[in-house]
Amino acid sequence: MSKLGDRIRKASRVEPAPMGFAAAAAQAAAPSMLVVVRLGSDAGKAADAIAKGADVVLLEADAGKLRAAKLPDGAIVGVAAGDVKLEDAVALREAGADFLVIDGGSRGEALLDEKLGFVMSVSADEEDTKLRLLGELSLDTLLVKEVETPVSVAGMLSLRRLASFVRAPLLVEIDAKADAGLLHLLRDAGAIGVVVPAADIGNLAELRERIAGIPVRGRKREEPHAEPLVPAQAMSGGHDEDDDYDDD
Repeated sequence: MSKLGDRIRKASRVEPAPMGFAAAAAQAAAPSMLVVVRLGSDAGKAADAIAKGADVVLLEADAGKLRAAKLPDGAIVGVAAGDVKLEDAVALREAGADFLVIDGGSRGEALLDEKLGFVMSVSADEEDTKLRLLGELSLDTLLVKEVETPVSVAGMLSLRRLASFVRAPLLVEIDAKADAGLLHLLRDAGAIGVVVPAADIGNLAELRERIAGIPVRGRKREEPHAEPLVPAQAMSGGHDEDDDYDDD
């Protein structure tokens, strides 16, 4: 599993309601959304972005530039793949890349490196068939651009559709000054993280504070008096052993 995949798994855990001050403090230390900074070709800003609160940085760089960036130990770095051959993908991984960001025009051979994670860049209006097929690629997450704000109910359903068909959480590009309400809506619509531009590095601390204030993920509340729409017997497709169709 890529480091990104591992961080996503930890951030998406469903947690029980915290009990006591110690439990609440532990919950606060595990925000439910990641902060990703898109740096473009400016790999030199990676260390600064991580120091100021980025969980992940996205770069447009070759293996040589990635090595020269002198990334901090444990840094989670993604690289926009573009027209990357398999040997280039391997070189990027060996230089410190944890995952590649791909799109429909990327070379398929890059997917052959099983030690890399992969993130697919998509639009909200992708066809259902394509999304189902993307689900077979074992992607770490989807990167969604140009989400309209304020987010409407239709917008939330559109995001949920992406996550549901591909069976992968979303990274959503937003402004780092997005308020807590928008962050909460995006998370509940399937977003596991937000992507902000390099110009917003100075706003990361405040963004992380707003994310930390979002209520923790919890199990759906059970309705004690709710009756199933379909009886259990009907769902099982069978009958009781004593069922008898004779007239006797």
